[in-house]
Amino acid sequence: MRRTNWKTVSTLVTMALVAGCAESVVSPKATPAAAPASVTFAPEGRPSLTLSGLASANTESDFTVSQNGGVFFVGNQAVVFPASSICDPTTSTYGIGSWNDGCTPLNRSITIHAVTRVSNGYSQVDFTPSLRFVPSDNPARWVWLFMYTPSAIGATDLSQFKIYYTPTLDGPLVDEASSDASLRTYVDTRSGISLRRVTHFSGYTSWGFACE
Repeated sequence: MRRTNWKTVSTLVTMALVAGCAESVVSPKATPAAAPASVTFAPEGRPSLTLSGLASANTESDFTVSQNGGVFFVGNQAVVFPASSICDPTTSTYGIGSWNDGCTPLNRSITIHAVTRVSNGYSQVDFTPSLRFVPSDNPARWVWLFMYTPSAIGATDLSQFKIYYTPTLDGPLVDEASSDASLRTYVDTRSGISLRRVTHFSGYTSWGFACE
């Protein structure tokens, strides 16, 4: 699926797969270049929330984000938006290489459509339209993605729980953390939740859901 700029309004955002490698297409079993870490090492200022895993695994929903931001649950996943954290899609660039470019914050509400899927233990979510988020060095100003990964409960090897960017549902996996350490995945082995910063809405996939 092509994502070259903000005009690609029908582009999807698929939620990233839990495993590891480089900013290129990778295999879920590849050796991680930037391995996930325990949530205890997550930066100060990150949000904290719980996911019950009780929502339907395959859903479609819409939510509206205002300038005030907020917490939005999408199936068994959640996204946390600080205030004024979305780039204005009418003026911002979009595409690999532009994720950390400066932008004008959106000064109005925007409605986002999300599609979630679980298949063979992989949990995914697609968002429309394609959006980029306002860059910041402050973790409290980042947009955070939370994914329910129950097989992470009690795990000692966290390498398999990396959240990958994937341009489309069931698309190729991209390890963004290999070129930007702020995109590292953190894993809560007590509650079975993986989380990471996201700089844009394109695609993400997470391994670790109970197989259906």
